[in-house]
Amino acid sequence: MAKAASKLGWKIVGGGATALAGMAASRVVNALYRKVRKSDPPANPADPDTAWTEAVAWAAISGLAIGIGRLAAERAAARGWARATGSPPPGMLHPKTSFSEERTASED
Repeated sequence: MAKAASKLGWKIVGGGATALAGMAASRVVNALYRKVRKSDPPANPADPDTAWTEAVAWAAISGLAIGIGRLAAERAAARGWARATGSPPPGMLHPKTSFSEERTASED
């Protein structure tokens, strides 16, 4: 039961952190786009009236920013989880040995 509660707790904490980071990154990218381009970002980059260069640039920049923001938030949440619980979040368990340790042991 404790394992299931821990898993659910991490889903709430990790999911909440990544969702908030994604929304924040999206707002930052929108604001930067408006500042640089002096216009609103494309409402729907798939719209045929949106130029390919603008659609691709918007998709790449927003995807990269949102992805990095979510990754940073999940890593920060995982560090906080580990500090609070004394163990890594469920599903992020570190292997007991690393590849270099295995190789060194087999060479002896």
